[in-house]
Parts: sequence; C-alpha cells; structure tokens
Amino acid sequence: MTTSTLTPSVPKPYDIIAAAEALLKDAKRLAATIDQASDDIPLRRKLAQTARTFAIETSHPIDAVKDEWVTASDIAVWSLLMSWKAFDLIPLPGYITFADLAHKLDADESLIARLIGHLIATAKLSRGPVPNSVSHSRLSPLYISTNPVSDLALIAVGNGFKPFFQWPAYFSQYGRREPPGQTHTPFSFAWGHAELPPWEVKALNPEYSASFKRAMQAKNIFGGDIPITGQGALYDVSWVGSKKSTDGNTVKVVDVGGGMGHLVKELLENIEGLKAEECVLQDRPDVIEAVEKTSDPGLKGVRAMSYDFHERQPVRGAWVYVLRRILLDYSDELAVNILKQVADALPDHDKDARVLIVELKLFEGINPPQNTHVDLVMFNLGGKLRNERMYRDLVDKAGMRVVKYHVRAGDPHCVVECAKA
Repeated sequence: MTTSTLTPSVPKPYDIIAAAEALLKDAKRLAATIDQASDDIPLRRKLAQTARTFAIETSHPIDAVKDEWVTASDIAVWSLLMSWKAFDLIPLPGYITFADLAHKLDADESLIARLIGHLIATAKLSRGPVPNSVSHSRLSPLYISTNPVSDLALIAVGNGFKPFFQWPAYFSQYGRREPPGQTHTPFSFAWGHAELPPWEVKALNPEYSASFKRAMQAKNIFGGDIPITGQGALYDVSWVGSKKSTDGNTVKVVDVGGGMGHLVKELLENIEGLKAEECVLQDRPDVIEAVEKTSDPGLKGVRAMSYDFHERQPVRGAWVYVLRRILLDYSDELAVNILKQVADALPDHDKDARVLIVELKLFEGINPPQNTHVDLVMFNLGGKLRNERMYRDLVDKAGMRVVKYHVRAGDPHCVVECAKA
C-alpha cells in the first residue's frame, strides 16, 4: 500500500509592480471622469481596495498595526463629535475657529483643538484658512445630523464598536461561545441590560432607537436593500402578478418582518397585476403602529398586521412569504423556528408557493471584509451571516427544501428560494 502526502500550496508573492500599475491605470480612468455628473462608484471602490491592499503589503508590519490604532482613535473622535452635533456647527462652505466651536459646544478650547486636530490629521476634516480653524472635508458633511449617513454611522458605533470593546468582559462572563438566544447578547451586555433582547434595549434609549429607525430608512435610500423584481434582481417574484388563484386564496405576498413597508411598495410599483389588497405587511406592534401613523399612500390597501414571527403564522396559504433581512438577526435555533412558521403556512396543493430568504451572505472561501464586519456586528445582536451550506441546513431542519440558491459573482447578497419538502 502506498500513501500520498498532500503538499500545501504556497501562496504567490504579492506583485508590487503589477499592483502599482493597476493602481495607476484605474487612477487615470477615474481622473478622466471625475468631473462628470455620473459617479463611477464601482471604479472608486476597486481603486480604493487596491490602494488599501497595496498599503498593507508595502508597509512595515509594525506600521500596518499602528494604523489600526489610529483608526480606533478616529472612530472615537468622530462619534463623540457627532453626539455633540459639532459637525453641524462647521459652516458649509466656510470655516469656524477652534475658539468659536468650543464656545458653541460649551467645551474647553484645548480639548476641541485636540479632537479636531486628530480629524484634520486623518483628513476627516480640513484645516481652515486662518490659524486654529477648521473646514469641512470631502467626507465630513456625511457626519452632519441631517445627512442620512450620520444615523448609519451612529448605529455602526452603537451596534458594533461599543459591544466590540466589551468582548473581553462578555466572554469572561458567558464563555467563548455564540449567544444561544435573544438575550445575553454582546449588544445588550454592553448597553447594561444583558437580560433583555436588543430591540428592548433600544426602546430604553429613545434617541438611539430613533437613529436606528432613520438608519433603516437610509439603508433603503442608499441601496442597502435587495430587490426581488426587475432585471437586476437575483430572483424575480413578478410571476405573482399574473398567477390566478384556483382555491379562492386572496393573499399573494406576505412580507414577514417588513418594517415600514419598503419591500411591499417596491413590489406594488413594479409588478403588473399585483394589487395592494393581495399583500400583507407584518411586524412588531410598535412598527405597525408607526406604519399606520405614517399613512404612506404607497401602502394604501395593504393589510398591516402585528405579528411575532416566532409564533404560528396567521396568514395561511399565501403564494409567497418573504423574509428580507430577518434571519441574520437570529441564532440558528431561532432562525429554524421562524422558518417553521412560514413552512407550515404554505399551501398544500400549490407547487409554485415559495418562501424567499433574502439576505447578505457569507462567501465561500475568503470573504470581503465588509461582509465579515457585518457578520461580527450581527454576532453582537445574537445573529449571523450565513453561506449556502448554512442556509440549506436551516431550511432542511424547518421541513422545506431549497429550490435554488440564487447568487451572482461578486454580489454580497443571496436569495434562498424554498418550497415545501
């Protein structure tokens, strides 16, 4: 008998010259179009990622590590200044002196000079035209409180970095394991209420809760949600518009945990033949109350229903149950239970009926750092991102089968198309 030994593959060395040439090529492409009205966002992202990798590969290891410390200081400073609404006080365009800014913030000028000085050093702010003054940079208007991005930034700190820095204490108390349920999460622990689920902790902090709600709307504005209609969709649910009922069923689409109804509005706007009265929007009572108070004309006729999706699904026999950005909030055990409720509600004799899981995904192999970051933030909240194997396992345990796992090369999203087993 002979045995063979696998030789581990040796990674190719980083080609500094090729990377520099690629960086220069893309920089020239961007420079040629930078003054045009249409912004080439994919090119900017590619160029920035190449530059980041180049910086890491060419830096001395000690310097690369120290750069992370600077980033941590950066986050601490801009999040503090945002909480004081300091960015709102810097004229746009124009400038403000450190002394005037300190006076408006009722703060020591020396403190403001140190905080602002750091953000000038890292190009988050720009030096003003006179000594000891500051102007907005290309980036800093995003931190003004009226900019939708500012709420996303605050939530990144509250959901992410605040719990991150409590990890040593959290793991010391609860052990080196994932949170098994909705309570005793790193988020709740960091906010001083470990015994409560995250949304109840947020409810105890009205200002943060309001920022979170605005941030969820901002995600929709900036393309953070995943379409399921049209040419760019990973999965197109438009077929529900033309499908005819044969059993008297009047509900075509149930948006489970659909928040303020962005998805339902999207479907009604884009699916010919789909009527508002054929759609149901479900969420927690406080969310549904907000929907009803808003009286969005785009949701007129849609049935808004308070529902705990851990309990029996009250709408039976719908053609499509959509869970968009739901399962990433929950542990595997809770996610399986959520899926069981919709699986049980699927009609028995309609082979077209579907459950659609619409989520960010983990890639196979090495993931983009943006995805692994989101996964760690979701860990703080008791949830996780998943890959195809993980989704198939959840769906199987819930008593369904995966019809198809819809993905696209380079796209961080997925649609898991499920049917009765």
